[in-house]
Amino acid sequence: MSEGNKNLEAIPNPPTIKKGKEKGQRGKYSNVIIFLVLIYGLTIASMIKPVKGFSESENRVLEERPKFSWESLFNGTFISKYETFVTDQFVFRDTWIGIKTRAELAMLKKDMNGVYIGKDGYLIEKVEDSDLDMEQLSRNEKRLYAFISKYKEQLGEEHVFAMIAPTAFEVLKDKLPPYASGFDQGAFLDRLDKTLGNQFIDLRKTLTEHNKEYIYYRTDHHWTTLGAYYAYVEWANKIGETPMSQEEFEIKKIADDFLGTIYSKINLKLSSDDMYLYDSGKNYTVEYNMDGVLKNSLYEMSHLDTKDKYSVYLNGNNPIVKINSENHNGKKLLIIKDSYAHSFAPFAVNHFEITYMVDLRYFNMPMSRFIEENGITDVLVLYNVNTYVKEKSLDTMVR
Repeated sequence: MSEGNKNLEAIPNPPTIKKGKEKGQRGKYSNVIIFLVLIYGLTIASMIKPVKGFSESENRVLEERPKFSWESLFNGTFISKYETFVTDQFVFRDTWIGIKTRAELAMLKKDMNGVYIGKDGYLIEKVEDSDLDMEQLSRNEKRLYAFISKYKEQLGEEHVFAMIAPTAFEVLKDKLPPYASGFDQGAFLDRLDKTLGNQFIDLRKTLTEHNKEYIYYRTDHHWTTLGAYYAYVEWANKIGETPMSQEEFEIKKIADDFLGTIYSKINLKLSSDDMYLYDSGKNYTVEYNMDGVLKNSLYEMSHLDTKDKYSVYLNGNNPIVKINSENHNGKKLLIIKDSYAHSFAPFAVNHFEITYMVDLRYFNMPMSRFIEENGITDVLVLYNVNTYVKEKSLDTMVR
């Protein structure tokens, strides 16, 4: 090799190296810019878009923009509420939930966003002890005991009961992953049973005996109409009524594409749910929120065309519902409830002249006044465990 060629090989090529460095730097800057645009752009978009008050897909009230005060800033409540507000109002929320779920499934996770991926297509909601306010739970137990004790004396022990229903987490244990953990519903229900005595209707045995049947939805936190029917049988026997048999109803399948509240938590479709109604053939009039408009059905079929199909049962969440039946026996039932009662009440109304359903989250009249003014003869407190242990509106019950 000639001396000239040797010298050429020894000369570095600065322009090529410099160009590569500049290209790499531009790539880094581009990634940073894209990341910042996504994070800040989506956050700003979430803040300026119209605030939604209710999530139809999750069937819950969304966090509103918190009001600023120096006190709330310094005690931390403003920041906490604002974080929840931004999370609830984030743009494309459902899409991001679905992406997150699929990423976690790829990592072989079996529980996501408070949901276990169970056997046979079941999505089962879990509540951890850390999710609970133990002071609130203790207050709820005391309020329930005080209420039941008061009206047991006033109306008679055969007329006042509490039914705090276990969820699929407690009853469908064979569907859960082997490592599943969560709030011990069994221990809590044992405590209620001991505290309330004969006034507590424990559904665990009955529902567990039927846990091979379709008594809980796969994608929703409610029991199915069949699960509600078995609960009704237990309650009717307890109050001295003869429960209607399933053969006395015309059972109609009204949907096969129901995707409920638990599905909306993870946006993962394993299988959809069927929905049924039990038609007794009897006549009723239903009035929602004392608006003077009377309906002649226990079912609002228009909800089958919406995401919240479960609201087909007595029109979903309302402060107060009044149901008149064909019975003229002078008996008036009050159900203090969450949404588990919506598919239960169509069975219970067949034994009473008038049935009232009250949702304490939206109802401010003291129960003592309501019971007296409406001549209530029977009372049932009906919640599912997961709702009851976190409920913050039970003060109205003992006023």
